[in-house]
Amino acid sequence: MQVLIRRAAAKMLRRIPADRRTQILQRLKDLAADPNSRALDVQPLAGGESFRLRVGDYRIIFSLDRPAGVLTVDAIRTRGDVYKR
Repeated sequence: MQVLIRRAAAKMLRRIPADRRTQILQRLKDLAADPNSRALDVQPLAGGESFRLRVGDYRIIFSLDRPAGVLTVDAIRTRGDVYKR
């Protein structure tokens, strides 16, 4: 599965400390390899087709287009900020 990171998410990713950034990128690779893995703690978000992936204090908001094989990362933010939109 191809991973597409939106501009705002990429900008936030650059600001994250290197050790946590490495963890986030590894989790995204794991998610792309197996989107149905229960070990990743993926939860659907209410009111839409988005999901959240937890990595420490950070939350990754993404959507899946299974027929096209694309995982789109919409946001990467801290736990307190990500749900305020």
